[in-house]
Amino acid sequence: MATIRHWLGAAAAAAIACGPLAGTQARAHVVPVADMVRGIEMTRRQCDAIAQTVWVQALGRDFCIRYYLSTAGGIGLQAAVFLQGDKPWRLSRRDWQFTVPPDAKDVNTADLRAYADGLSRQTGAPAIYLARPGVDGSSGHHNIRHTMLELHAVNAALDAIATKHGFTAYHLIGQSGGARIAGGLLGLRSDLGCTVIGAGRLSLSKRPLPARDPVYNFFNAADAIPLIAQSRARIILVTDPADRKVAEADQTRFVQMLRQAGRGAEQLFVQATDGDRHGVAGYARAAAKDCMRGAPADEIARNVASLVERRLAAKARSEARAAAPAATSQDAPAAVSAAPAAPALQSAAQLEGVQPGGWITRPAAIPAPRAAQ
Repeated sequence: MATIRHWLGAAAAAAIACGPLAGTQARAHVVPVADMVRGIEMTRRQCDAIAQTVWVQALGRDFCIRYYLSTAGGIGLQAAVFLQGDKPWRLSRRDWQFTVPPDAKDVNTADLRAYADGLSRQTGAPAIYLARPGVDGSSGHHNIRHTMLELHAVNAALDAIATKHGFTAYHLIGQSGGARIAGGLLGLRSDLGCTVIGAGRLSLSKRPLPARDPVYNFFNAADAIPLIAQSRARIILVTDPADRKVAEADQTRFVQMLRQAGRGAEQLFVQATDGDRHGVAGYARAAAKDCMRGAPADEIARNVASLVERRLAAKARSEARAAAPAATSQDAPAAVSAAPAAPALQSAAQLEGVQPGGWITRPAAIPAPRAAQ
């Protein structure tokens, strides 16, 4: 129990001792970075004692998947699901352990619940922040990211959540590594509506060597193009052409492959405001909101383009304030001019012929190393 108290605090540990947590939401607590780096393992009993979890099996492995469900903006049988990107930790290919930067922050589950609240209000529907295996409260190890095991664990969790809450369809919103999962789910699920993929690597330009255990092989969403072409989902990609983490080509190639298979998709080119030009989750959420109410492609493009302009203008104002010397009331800085207009957003149809540039009982088992690259 000492380790449980370290992670959740005495109050939550006491609640565990008394049985399952009451209500639909567990008390907020902190998930330390150190615990996520080591890997998180839970028993079925420990998992069942936490509200908003599902116990699932994927490819012979057990997981306790934590999800943060909100109906702050509305109720219904179709839920918006957000899949976050990878933790910004460097993974060694020698021992499959993480090197964590000194400024890495612990996760407060209250923040994840607040994110779900915001998404629910934005979309007017039930919303879920789904914790990927090994992070944000789910058991497992984050070094299985991008693997068949992670993909099938998330897929199994969505099945279990649908059964538990009666959802008949999901609208997926993904950022980076989470968007890659959303792309993979397109080939596995028939209950997807809007699927908005932000900065996701959907077609691998270089194939990694196979792992010793196939469950740890990286999945490639593009391999499922024949199945995805038959999907009823509305697929929208959100791409910054200058993305420094996920090449635009790895995103646009997926759209081109879909088109060759006779299946359309929309692609919105945006400008992210972070240093890597990679963070497009806000734009993906805006596109999902419009998609879920059935807006046509040109309306979604206009609304996202407007959001890009506002964010660029806000960034310009912030940078000007930071660069300006301290001003007195007699010497106030000049007003900041508006940022230049964002580049026009385009749908895939307009691109024809264009060449686009937890409970810690012991550390979770480490996957068998992949073959050397």
